[in-house]
Order: sequence, then C-alpha cells, then structure tokens
Amino acid sequence: MNLVTKTNKYYLIFFVFLFPLMVGADYFLIQYVVNKEVDDVLKHESERINFNLKENQVFPSSNYILNSIPVNEYFSVSDKYRDTLIYEAYADRLIPYRMYEFKALIDSQKMKITLKHVLLDMNELIVWLFVTTTLVILLLVTGLFFINQGIYRWAWKPFFENLSKLTNYDITKKNLVNLEPSNISEFEELNRIVTALMNQVKTDFQNLKEFNENISHEIQTPLAIIRNKMVLLLESQDLKEKELLWVQAVYQEANKLSKISKSLTLISRIENQEFTRLDSVDISVVIDNIIGNMEEMIQFKNLEIVVKLNPIKVKCDQVLANILFTNLIKNAVQHNFKGGHIEIFLNKEKFEIVNTGEVSEIETTQLFKRFQRGNKETESLGLGLAINQKICEMYGFQLDYDHYEGRHRLSLYFNS
Repeated sequence: MNLVTKTNKYYLIFFVFLFPLMVGADYFLIQYVVNKEVDDVLKHESERINFNLKENQVFPSSNYILNSIPVNEYFSVSDKYRDTLIYEAYADRLIPYRMYEFKALIDSQKMKITLKHVLLDMNELIVWLFVTTTLVILLLVTGLFFINQGIYRWAWKPFFENLSKLTNYDITKKNLVNLEPSNISEFEELNRIVTALMNQVKTDFQNLKEFNENISHEIQTPLAIIRNKMVLLLESQDLKEKELLWVQAVYQEANKLSKISKSLTLISRIENQEFTRLDSVDISVVIDNIIGNMEEMIQFKNLEIVVKLNPIKVKCDQVLANILFTNLIKNAVQHNFKGGHIEIFLNKEKFEIVNTGEVSEIETTQLFKRFQRGNKETESLGLGLAINQKICEMYGFQLDYDHYEGRHRLSLYFNS
C-alpha cells in the first residue's frame, strides 16, 4: 500500500466516523438557530403586548396570540418556550407551532398569555439548510480529496522518480545515479544522504571486490609452490613412511585450500552479478558432455545410470550452466554406493536427478548453506550446493531436495 492510499484510507475512516457526528451537530445547530430566531420574535411580541398594557391599559391586537387566561394571583406563571402541534381545519392536519407563555397585568388582573408562531416553513428551512450543508461538506471533502491527489503527484514526483532510479541502480555498473532535485527541504536532505550512502557503498564494494580478487590471485601462487614442493618430497626416497604421510596430508590440505579459495571466489562473483551474459544453453547437450567426462568415475564405482533427456534451451551463462549441472551430477556420483543407481530426467519444466547413497546427517534446510556436508567423513568442501543455490537465485530457478526410500532426489525447476 503506497503512502497516499494509506493516508487517504485513514482520512476516509476518520471521515466515516466523524461525518454522522458532524451531520447531527449541524442539524441541531440549525434547529437551534431557527428556534432562537422564532423565540426572539415571540419575545419581542410579548414585550410589545406588555408595553401597551402598561401604557394604554389596552390589549393590543396581535396575530401571535393564541389565548389569554385570567389566573389567580397566587398562580405561578413562568416564561417558557415549547413546541406543540395544533390542528388546523383549513389544512385538515396538525401543524407544528412554537409556543411562548408569559404573565401580564390587565387592570390589576393577572393573566397568562400564550403566543404561537407557526413552524411549518421553519421546519422546511431546517431540512433544506441541513441538506445543503451536508452536500457542501461532501463536496468539500471530495474536492479536498482530488486536490490532495494533485498536490501529492506534484510534490512527490521527484521522490518517485528518484525511487525508480534507485530501484534500477546496479552497483556493478559504473553509471552514476543523478537524483532529481526538489524544492522540498526534506527531499533534498534525503537526496544528499542517499547520494552519500551510494558513494560509500560503491567504494566499499569496489574495495571488497579488489580484495577478493587480489587474495584469490595471490593465494594461488604460494599454494602452487607448496603443492610442487610436496610432490618433490613425495617422490623423494629419503623420507620415512611416517614423514611421507605427513607430507601427503599437507599436500591434500593445500589442494583443499586452493579449491576453497576458487569456490568462494566464484560465489563472490555470482553474488556481485559479474556473470551478465545470457546464452541460449542447450541443457541436454551440457548434461551429455558432463556424463561423458565422468564416464571413468561412473565405471569405477560400477554405477547403473538411466538418462532420459528432452532437448530444452535455457537463457543463462554457459559457464554457470556447466558449473551448476556438473556439481549436481558429480554430487550424485561421489556420494553414491559402489554398484549404486542414478536416474537423470530433463524436460521443459525441470531437471531431476535421483541417486542412492547414505542418508544426510544434516537438516534439509541447511543443505544449501556453505560448508554443509551430508557426511562429515567425506572430503567434500560443502560448497557445491551453495554455489548451485546462488546460481539458481540469480536466474530465478528453484532447487529442491528430498529423500525417500533410501534415495536422494534433487529437483531443479526452471523459470520458463
């Protein structure tokens, strides 16, 4: 939900709850004002009648008098207003009136005088005022809504343009992001902070990339020297059996360290999106080549292999495709029993490889993380599936693993 929608949503909720209160208050306010006007008319008429009675001792003619009743001097008469309905024969219905009762003296006789004022037109006036006021409120709210939409689009235009640029920003590319200027101080401050952060992130990224490249390159040279020296020692006739075992262990660990360095560098390059080529890769050809290259290993372990491939082309980097399927097939071969079984299937939806092998000692959810090995005794680095996962994330593939009836199944779903 975007900002303006969320803001308008809260405005609408507030208005829905407030509007009945506003309408009710408006109705009673109009009714009060109209009744006050009528009350003032009746009050003025009562004052006029009292004045004439006092000065002239004559009951003046008035269109507002309903009745005048003599009362006992001890009878209490208080000035009060009230609403009532009076039947009018000419209309053959009850008509609303506003009443005002007050006391007066006529020749020392105490009188209770009741004045009336018709409210028929006044009620219609109240209704019309109520309706028109409600319409004005609704029109005002609607107008404010559209004005707010227009102001929102105008004021926030630089923000959304900058947001679009930042969304499409690629740190691996050298193109700079020129943020749109704004006359709003908060947006300008945001632009300044974002620009500073982007420059810092780009600098850190370049430094880290250079560090990874340098250490990956520099570490290979001493490792190559170590391996060469170890080979010379292994070929030497002067070493004892125990010393030969030590040299062999060092040689193996040097090889492992070299592989770890290369694998971590590959993961780093994938994460940094350095593989930007999109080739139309024929996956069935890639798999055939990999199986052919592993023919000796398959025969050595006496593995029964069933291959069912349908031709399918996928848009990805050719190098990464070879790495991905080599790791998957090599994993099935390396971790299989002698005389085991491998089944490989490929169609337009997925690649699937099923193989026999020992049950994994780690949870399935941890299997695709770095340095996770299904069997702790194996010489595997635990980086193959991690590399596969990174490649799949890069191209939107989905890699799933499950184990059933003594068999391992890895399924790779394509995004096409």
